[in-house]
Amino acid sequence: MQARDIMTIKVVSISPVASVRHAVAIMLQNQISGLPVIDDHGRVCGMVTEGDLLLRREVRFAPRPARAPELISEIDLERYIGSNGWCVADIMSQDVIVARPDSEVSDIAESLQVHRIKRLPIVEDERLVGIVSRRDILRVIAEAPTTILPRGDDAIKLAVRTRLRSDLGLTSQKVQVSVRNGQVTLDGQVESELKRRAIKVLVEGLGGIAGYKDCLLVSPVHSQD
Repeated sequence: MQARDIMTIKVVSISPVASVRHAVAIMLQNQISGLPVIDDHGRVCGMVTEGDLLLRREVRFAPRPARAPELISEIDLERYIGSNGWCVADIMSQDVIVARPDSEVSDIAESLQVHRIKRLPIVEDERLVGIVSRRDILRVIAEAPTTILPRGDDAIKLAVRTRLRSDLGLTSQKVQVSVRNGQVTLDGQVESELKRRAIKVLVEGLGGIAGYKDCLLVSPVHSQD
């Protein structure tokens, strides 16, 4: 699945010369937490989000104590501009991570998680064509079809063994699978409780089984001196 399959095409954006108050009004009106900032050529030049507005002077009821000039750092100056600037260009984040329409959704989801951001502009030929948000990713999860195993004990057994090998690297010599009347039973030894839980998640996530019986033993591997 690619970005073009889930992205929002009608993107609410704003100009870098628009006022901060106008940006806030747009976010409140559209119930969104961030806006791509688009220059006169239609290119993404920044993002303005709720996080960029949390330290605004409008929410500070007492002035900060004055500091000696020699104690004012570059970071202090950047914060001052962000909290006092009147236009979007003063407060927006300029290092914008973007993706293409053919970018894989899994890669976009990883970028959102790693960079702790809520949305990713989608650009083509340097122009904004859409946006993918965390909510779009959640819809993918909600609409994903459940993996239904084929009917019959032998077919279920083969499917479980295949998934154990492909997902967790567990062969039939390590973990033995038996199926009776649709109930899956696993025997064998694993190195940790965490791996045992991963196996449980794998089996119970498969649709079409009648139940799961865990007979696995946890036998930690001890390093030898």
